[in-house]
Amino acid sequence: MPIDLRRQGVGGAAALLGVPDLRDRVAWEALDRDTVDDVLTAAEVDRAQPWPQTLLSDYARYWRDGVRVAYEGPAGELRRRTSTAVLAAAMTGEHVDEAADGLLLLCEQTTWCWAAHESFAAARGEVVADPDDPYVDLGAAETVQVLAWADLVLGSALDERVPGLRRRLRREARIRVFEPFLGNREWHWLGLDGRLHNWSPWIQGHILSAALLLESDPDTQFLLVESAVDGLSRYLDAMPADGGCDEGYAYWWNGPARLVEALELLDRITGGALDPWKCEPLAELAQYPRRMALGDGWYVNVGDGPARPNPQQPWHVLHRWGRRVGDPGVTAFAAAHRGQPQSPEVGLGRALIGLFDREWWTAAAEPLDLPRSTWLPDTELLVARDAPAGLALAVKGGHNDENHNHNDVGSFIAAVDSAPVLVDLGQPTYTAISFSPRRYQQWVMQSAWHNVPLIDGHEQSPGAAERAGGLQPQEDQLALTLPGGVVRRTASLDRDARAIRVTDEWQDGHQIVEHFILAGTPQRHRPGGLVVRSLSGVLVALSWDDELGPGTLERRAVDDELLEAVWGPDVHRLVIDASGRTSFELTVSRFEETL
Repeated sequence: MPIDLRRQGVGGAAALLGVPDLRDRVAWEALDRDTVDDVLTAAEVDRAQPWPQTLLSDYARYWRDGVRVAYEGPAGELRRRTSTAVLAAAMTGEHVDEAADGLLLLCEQTTWCWAAHESFAAARGEVVADPDDPYVDLGAAETVQVLAWADLVLGSALDERVPGLRRRLRREARIRVFEPFLGNREWHWLGLDGRLHNWSPWIQGHILSAALLLESDPDTQFLLVESAVDGLSRYLDAMPADGGCDEGYAYWWNGPARLVEALELLDRITGGALDPWKCEPLAELAQYPRRMALGDGWYVNVGDGPARPNPQQPWHVLHRWGRRVGDPGVTAFAAAHRGQPQSPEVGLGRALIGLFDREWWTAAAEPLDLPRSTWLPDTELLVARDAPAGLALAVKGGHNDENHNHNDVGSFIAAVDSAPVLVDLGQPTYTAISFSPRRYQQWVMQSAWHNVPLIDGHEQSPGAAERAGGLQPQEDQLALTLPGGVVRRTASLDRDARAIRVTDEWQDGHQIVEHFILAGTPQRHRPGGLVVRSLSGVLVALSWDDELGPGTLERRAVDDELLEAVWGPDVHRLVIDASGRTSFELTVSRFEETL
């Protein structure tokens, strides 16, 4: 993606972004009224509360007891409240001091880096970040983008009400982000080792916008933009051709979607000269959310992703993406979610760009139209749906060294009326062990808590060597060999029988114990069958050879807030010992009888 931005001219970048400052009252007063009311109501509630504080004792808890949220919670709330105040000030022309207070509080923080990422302090054996040696992480990137976009829309008012604050914003951006970004080319998120993940576009996209809006020296601005563009190009080149995302749907919004937002900024400031929309595989990546949707807010979730994520996503980003690549299915899918509230939590820049996207606000909302079947050959993921029967099946291949990996090769999800019944539990609350060598001590990461068998007493292990083999995809079916080469699994959606079937086959002499993770409430359990009332309220029947007996149904309390918000207070594991056989088949269908 080579482009000489000095030749194209970025001096007037702010004017090309399509976001006016608060002096343009006509533009601000023409915004969607419901959205404005939501922002102003939130700002009024905020003003009645004290500002969030970020405390050293909370920061130190990461090292003391592994807790991240004690600090990241108030730090995120400070960014959110400041962003809300900025929007409210721009929308009304009032309460500029409130926004200025938030901006200065952000500038006064010792660090913008989250404790979990502060490896510089950890290397010193300390729990206090050094302002002279800042670490550029997601927290720093999220904070600098608040400063940048606030400066764009409130600049004139800040000069009038609090002269000197804008100079302070630029100083903090330069010291905390710009200088370390240019001065250290060993940041892991640059992906120079070939391992790229959502940090790369997430951080570099924010650095790009901050450089365009806060850096006044043309040569420094050029170096910042050039370096960010190089990193974004590297991430784009690493994207699979099938448009898949091994980090899953939730992280798609902070990986591929962040990339596209950065490309859009570049496209705007170069007056369309960049025209990145024909780059591979942008058109395929745009289809990922629609391909993963199960309906009613449920999604196919792999790795660290919730099955029912926060619906307050920046759907306008996807809508513009669909318009740029000319995909009406993508734009229709995005427009179907326009009724969701748009919160500043998604980012101040995202919120501002979305507010002034007039095509988004005038697009006709359409009902969800989900693909009948999707096979992603690079990511090795099959999703098949039978809309009349309300059935959906997702089957995962891949390997156990993926980004945000769980040990889950060959696992599957079975949903009825949108809600998964045989589930992937997804992401628990992050702690100090989440990305440490102890990661797989967490029960939700282990293959024993995924829909895969225990083979000869062994669970799956982490690592790229643990991978699916012999994949044979069809429209509604995927056959693959599980790690170790013992079990051949075939998972299919039988449209004629209106059922999902999962068959495991192996040579005689192996001990195979099947594990199935269930959401909902068990209703009837007997040899060869289990009836579950799903989270969507329908009765679902699981059936197997009754000679194997009822199996064992284990209840496990859900001891994590993120997981409980999705699955409720408990989940169940059905364990069926199929040792002594050479095959096992499970059938999932609606329960049509009377209990």
